[in-house]
Amino acid sequence: MQSDYLSRWSAEKEQQKAVFMEHMYQCSGRYQKAHPMHGLYTGLWHEFCLGEAGDHCRNLYFERLKAVVEFEEQQQKTEAVFMPTLHD
Repeated sequence: MQSDYLSRWSAEKEQQKAVFMEHMYQCSGRYQKAHPMHGLYTGLWHEFCLGEAGDHCRNLYFERLKAVVEFEEQQQKTEAVFMPTLHD
């Protein structure tokens, strides 16, 4: 029996997944008996990514790209102004 997959297993990470799954379940409204997918966890991650996290992650990606460009521009300005002295 192979058990090398257990070397990457983490009880803490598994607990975090379970807690987050429950969070997604509650946010989707599936806890309500009237919900058409009441009692099902199927598709929660997909629903969460498309409906909630997808837009946020996309916006965050472009914010980070903009920050990198601004940092590089600032570095170029700093290098252009720098004047070496005897102590440099």
